[in-house]
Amino acid sequence: MTRALKPAMRPILVTLVVCGIGIPAAKAETSAQFEVSATIVAGCLVDGLGGSGSAGTIGTLDFGTDSTFSTATHTATTTASQVIRLRCTPGVNLTIGVDGGSHAATGTRHLQRGGDTAARITYALCRDAACNQPIAIGGSAAMLITGTNSEDVRLPLFASLNLPGGLPPGIYTDTLMVTLTW
Repeated sequence: MTRALKPAMRPILVTLVVCGIGIPAAKAETSAQFEVSATIVAGCLVDGLGGSGSAGTIGTLDFGTDSTFSTATHTATTTASQVIRLRCTPGVNLTIGVDGGSHAATGTRHLQRGGDTAARITYALCRDAACNQPIAIGGSAAMLITGTNSEDVRLPLFASLNLPGGLPPGIYTDTLMVTLTW
């Protein structure tokens, strides 16, 4: 005896067969490529540089101590007292720019005793120890970066002054702003 499906049961059976009983699920796969790259350029790194862009104190030009009546010539350099660490790629074009300082007048730099504008000592800032290569106010000096000095670049700042004699005793100071560009 054969049983016939009731007419209400036929759509259910057909629906079960169509809905995937025994049929694998459809799958799509797409692939594409994209480039990844980085460019490394020559430059310098000032260790300890904060977000302000200020590197802090480079060092001190200390002319030492002498008598009120001295007319001696004194020299100084920042290379021994340099406190920042500068590293540059060999071959990079590093330039040091220096302003006139806090007491510049008539195109020259001056040390000054406190607020006394009459108590000043003229000094020259230079690229070399003999002061044959002066750095003018607002001027700059180029530096050669080689493989031997690239990991510990010392800024070649030297200074010279001639004491005029007869100066009032005290501490004479100035503050220079150095700008490094590369």
